[in-house]
Amino acid sequence: LCLNNKRLNTWVDQNKAVVLDGPFELEPSRRYSVDMMSFRVDTHIRGISVGLFAYFGPYVVQISALFLGWDHAEEVSLIKPGVNFLTMESISMLPPQCDGVVLVAWGEPFDEYEGSVTWEELKESHYHGMKLVLNQYEEL
Repeated sequence: LCLNNKRLNTWVDQNKAVVLDGPFELEPSRRYSVDMMSFRVDTHIRGISVGLFAYFGPYVVQISALFLGWDHAEEVSLIKPGVNFLTMESISMLPPQCDGVVLVAWGEPFDEYEGSVTWEELKESHYHGMKLVLNQYEEL
């Protein structure tokens, strides 16, 4: 994991963060907004946060994130049309010159049935992919 973000780099070094999906490359000369973003994870996994991050050059910014506690749905939405559940904003813009996006998880994954699980176990057995819909636009 080579995200230029001090917090994430520290967590990676401590084995408390992992890339769940991506990176997905984008054309930096174009502008994007996130219309919808969701991911699927088993309902008995908890104790982690999952976030969508955008990178541009050496910088990484968090677009949205959510903590998975008790009783979450199997498909978890970070952004739905008209609302970003982290910022409560209606539009989720990616930064200018955005090179791509990545889905990152951090924390200490816990399975209600098996106890603690590794990031590798989570990715292989409990994570079931993501949906990402971007809208490309031109600035006036």
